[in-house]
Amino acid sequence: MNFFARVKNWLRQGRLKKALAVNFRWSARRIRRFFQREQFRAALKSAYAKRLYCALGLLVLTGALAVLSAGLSGSYLADEAVLVRRLSDPDYNRENPVLSALNCFGSTNRIQVTLQTETFDNLHPQRVDLDRGNVNLVLTLHNGSILEYTLQNRRIDNFESGNTDQFTLILPDTVSAFDIASYRLTLMPDAKGRYGSWRCQWAQVSFLLGGSRTLLAKDNWQESYAFSEESKTAELESVAAENPYYSQVSELYPYVLAVCENGNETVHDKKMKSAALISLGLTDGDTLYLDVETVGLENQNTIFRDQLGTVALSEYDLLNYNGTMSLRVHFYSDYAGDYYKDYPLDSLGKDDFELGTSSTFAMTMPEGMSVFDIYSMELLVHNPTDAWAPRLMRAYLRTDYGTILELARITDTTLRATRGTCVFYRGLIDTSVSPLAFDLTAAYALPQVLKTQIEQKYGMQIAGVAYSMYFNEFNFYERQKLFYSQVKALYGETAHEES
Repeated sequence: MNFFARVKNWLRQGRLKKALAVNFRWSARRIRRFFQREQFRAALKSAYAKRLYCALGLLVLTGALAVLSAGLSGSYLADEAVLVRRLSDPDYNRENPVLSALNCFGSTNRIQVTLQTETFDNLHPQRVDLDRGNVNLVLTLHNGSILEYTLQNRRIDNFESGNTDQFTLILPDTVSAFDIASYRLTLMPDAKGRYGSWRCQWAQVSFLLGGSRTLLAKDNWQESYAFSEESKTAELESVAAENPYYSQVSELYPYVLAVCENGNETVHDKKMKSAALISLGLTDGDTLYLDVETVGLENQNTIFRDQLGTVALSEYDLLNYNGTMSLRVHFYSDYAGDYYKDYPLDSLGKDDFELGTSSTFAMTMPEGMSVFDIYSMELLVHNPTDAWAPRLMRAYLRTDYGTILELARITDTTLRATRGTCVFYRGLIDTSVSPLAFDLTAAYALPQVLKTQIEQKYGMQIAGVAYSMYFNEFNFYERQKLFYSQVKALYGETAHEES
């Protein structure tokens, strides 16, 4: 008799089942005795065990905080730049303003209705599922209009005992969830005009906002609601306003919709970014300034001797650059994508980049953009066969108070650290090092002494966002986020006033 035949015979005789039961009871008894031993109880109380408990607790806490942080950082408006950039393209949102405005907030014109039918049991001997007719959702808008939807899923028998039914409804292109004032469930008769009966345990209406489900309305019944011909309607309680995120977006929505309806050639420039720049004392914030300084004559021999070593520059008497340069600025828009603009660095009637000279260049940002729309920037050297010795390159904004707000800087020390020498020349460095990127991660701040001087001169107090913009040691990207926060705050104020 082979192995499988023996197993089959044991199963028929019940011997295998009995053996497994005996072995299980024996194993359980041994495990129980182990946990009852004094050695095990003492180990639980030892210092090693306490350290293990602390480590496990810390691990759980770290995981919980990571999950919470991920949830918070995933907020659709956590990066305020998203909202501004999505409205930056003048040709955007022409065909459907409502859908475009909703898309700015990670939303659509769809809502979801979820209904739970009571479960039939001995406590509810009466019929709970819907035997005839149907259920409609009636929406009343703030302008008094009525929208009515039949709740029905194809090929599914809805409203059965214990079922949870979900229905996705598409609002008209001119309507959003922010336009809904009230919600009502209505029991409808069948084709012969007869009403059925149905017990709904709970009901909810929700929609997608910022990539997350947001509750718009729910039932306020103390127990399940019995629909019949006598009681065929039930009002749902609007609860969206209790959600802080919904409240914030609902204030911004009317203004963003106006931008989408009218185009942003006028609204965008005047209200979206310019107002924020003015409020921060950066009226000239659509112009980027760049200072370029070269080393003096006294440094030339030192450079030749200490940095170039034995390399001869017999054909060059001085480190005077004879060529052109440009600053390439990289902008980014969520809809337009990557956009680059090259600004020639050339002063009228002046030889720039000569030995011991200093030049300042002013570059106006493209229409509808400010300096805070910059993603990165780099210096292009168009004559790599020539030599020059830069000492300082500094990009900055001019404030309304006669000061400058530095954004990025490149010094000869930085050049030596990254290139081995601060001299650009075909035989000294690889000409492929051009372009030279500006470091926008370096932090700068105005000296605190300037705060008192500005306040005394202009009779004002610098506080809040303006103080952080000037006197907190931030890098460019941190200031960029601060600027977008100010823009978003002004959105809210404008929307609140207009509503």
